[in-house]
Amino acid sequence: MSLDSAQLDEYLAFAIDLGKKAGEMIKDGQAKRFANKSSLDTKQNSIDLVTEVDQAVEAFISNAIKEKYPSHKFIGEETYAETHEMELTDEWTWINDPIDGTSPIPSPLVGCSIGLVYKKQPVVGVINMPFLNQIYSAKKGGGAWMNETARLPLTGTAQPLTELKAAMIASEWGSDRREETIKPKANSFSKLASQEGVMAHAIRVTGATTVTLVQVAAGQLDLYWDAGPYAWDVAAGMVIVTEAGGYFTGGKASFDRGTDDLGKIMMSRRYCCIRGVPATDSESSEQIQKRIVKDLYNVVEEWTNDTMEAENL
Repeated sequence: MSLDSAQLDEYLAFAIDLGKKAGEMIKDGQAKRFANKSSLDTKQNSIDLVTEVDQAVEAFISNAIKEKYPSHKFIGEETYAETHEMELTDEWTWINDPIDGTSPIPSPLVGCSIGLVYKKQPVVGVINMPFLNQIYSAKKGGGAWMNETARLPLTGTAQPLTELKAAMIASEWGSDRREETIKPKANSFSKLASQEGVMAHAIRVTGATTVTLVQVAAGQLDLYWDAGPYAWDVAAGMVIVTEAGGYFTGGKASFDRGTDDLGKIMMSRRYCCIRGVPATDSESSEQIQKRIVKDLYNVVEEWTNDTMEAENL
């Protein structure tokens, strides 16, 4: 896929500007929410919340894209909630999660994710964490950055990671809290953390996929795996992680097949990524990354629900 670098620069600058403006909306919305007790609706349960700010931010981003690039397509979390339509074509398509981590807004650890896809491949990604004043960005072939000046990973160079038990691993509990979903997650956490299992260095849950992905890209986390998020949760983060030297794959079956099509992985709703690592005398960086991911998938239990299609395993 041949892309014009100057064109990607334009799209990236536009997305960064959008992300910054959306971040201000999110911060203003939080202040008004606590001052005026603005309306708060539940999505599926009390864990997964949507506010009027969520919807306003997506509308702002969608309208700005339509005005600037009228021929481009748009997919957003809130739009999908209304239409349940998410058709991905070869056209330039913006994919947006206005506020990922809505429930922990008071914490505040949330991300506004803006991704751009072309020919079904993610090519530009911006994630703004407005309450932390951190904006992460990347374009295909251009590296990944925090606040446009600090190149990722933040350690400067990738740090060694040679085995699963040395990893800080992240996943999410998610909003689906049914026993058939929670049990395999809890079992997996136990196998990874316990002395009788892998005894991994740490298990982390941030409450927001976008936040977790930028932490992997930055080198603050080593590995992320989950099932259930949607394309808007990962589209931007995939670009940021891979441009920072990370490896991104799908679920166990997808990984075992050697699927490397990021577009297909993005739509699969099963994800695993690992930060950049240096090569050793005996293994390349990618060989190490794939070996550790394989070790993870040999331990964890995968889960599914009736909204996840069998072919996405």
